[in-house]
Amino acid sequence: MRFHLPIVLSALTLSLVACSNGGGGGGGGGATPPVVVNPTSPTPQVPGATTEFTYEYHQNGCTTGKQRLTSKAAYCDALLNDSLNNNCAREMRVETFNRMCTNGTSVSPTGGLQGMSTARCEVNGMDLRDRSVIQNMNPFNPQRRQIYRDMFWNAKSEHAYDILGSLIDTYGRARFVMTPAQTEKAAQGEIDLSQQKGEYRFSVRSALGYPITLKVTNEETEKEVSAACISHSSFKRAGADLRRVRCSFTNNEVGRRSTQRDEEIVWDVKNTVEKEIFRGRSSERILLRLKPAQGGQEERIQVVAQDLDVDKTMQAETSLAGGLEVRFRAKLAGRDMTLSCAPASK
Repeated sequence: MRFHLPIVLSALTLSLVACSNGGGGGGGGGATPPVVVNPTSPTPQVPGATTEFTYEYHQNGCTTGKQRLTSKAAYCDALLNDSLNNNCAREMRVETFNRMCTNGTSVSPTGGLQGMSTARCEVNGMDLRDRSVIQNMNPFNPQRRQIYRDMFWNAKSEHAYDILGSLIDTYGRARFVMTPAQTEKAAQGEIDLSQQKGEYRFSVRSALGYPITLKVTNEETEKEVSAACISHSSFKRAGADLRRVRCSFTNNEVGRRSTQRDEEIVWDVKNTVEKEIFRGRSSERILLRLKPAQGGQEERIQVVAQDLDVDKTMQAETSLAGGLEVRFRAKLAGRDMTLSCAPASK
């Protein structure tokens, strides 16, 4: 006797197709939850019974055929096997793999797939306004929005992928831009967020292979947007000495003297170091933090820009080894602020 646990793919396939479109599903509701497969079901097993995992994808006139696997490990391996799947529906298969065969913290495209051409972003939007019960029940205007986007890149030319879009433009529009490696410069990834019809832009850039995060709280629009992007570890280059960090800061503002400063920070890589990089009018300031490795994470660099143009706060973070460039642009106010930090040995 055989127990079958078929995976229902119709809804998942629709979700994957939506995620692979240029808009990244922007402006929609929460992401479709992953299908949970539990090979160790508590249901009593009949002697000789087996658990079966199945999938089948159709895309652009080709099909993977119906694949039947007897374990989750075999199921995950099959998703990444191009020849087994007739070289069909690669993006759908990797999307499913990343949802069902990883712990949600890393992209793991292996086997016959080109892992180094893969990145993934998660974007969350939060409405900070006080809302009535009726407003919270409105499915067309949820308080929280969540979008996932898997990206497949040839690593040969710069390409921008939409990871957030909004018809109302209240949350803004975000892209993840990947730039190929040059002779002495690693491939780069950049999260770029534009708000209020392009009047304000926030961006964070680092070497690919390291996780990048950006969070922007906009009190004027009462919205908060956070984006986290990861890319395959094969993009990483040889490590650098992290005990000396070189930073460059520029602040250009109409009607005020431009500020430009370079400095070097020395730390023991064991204790958190915090340094104020900029202090402006009122409570506006930029803080730099160097954080030691802990909890399985590498040494990190974090930038917190408080009360930019009075009512906007930005926080960016990545691994120190990848370097960090943070930029804030205010078109209406005529401001352009850039902070760039990297290990001095690079």
